[in-house]
Amino acid sequence: MTIDQSLYSRRQVLSLGRKTLLVLGVGCLYPVSHYLRAKENSLAVARIASSEMPLKINWQRLGQTRFWLRQGNDRVEAMWASCTHLGCEVNYDSEQDQWLCPCHGSHFDRDGQPVLGPAVSPLVRAEVKEKDGFYLLHQPAV
Repeated sequence: MTIDQSLYSRRQVLSLGRKTLLVLGVGCLYPVSHYLRAKENSLAVARIASSEMPLKINWQRLGQTRFWLRQGNDRVEAMWASCTHLGCEVNYDSEQDQWLCPCHGSHFDRDGQPVLGPAVSPLVRAEVKEKDGFYLLHQPAV
């Protein structure tokens, strides 16, 4: 092979590059379309049997979700524990009787009203429906 000859011509390399990009592009269609068609986030929807979670006056976290439940005066109440400042997950501290945001230090009272900023909006309540012995919860529109 001489210096002027190469294994592949420029035209062959560019053709192979175009074919590779086409295959990669087509391969990305399924995951992207699946993502765009997804209607619910698994952390944003929960279902639990009424008998599995004995409700108390204090907030209790529901599994690995951002839902917290408690027994209200006449019904079950649910809180979507996402800080209204930047969306960090807040936790209920029963000793202080407050919701605390670990990211930027916001504090909310027992009912989700802001006590100490930077958050100025209250925590959002989640919708609770009871059906066939189950509590069904959906993330509220924020």
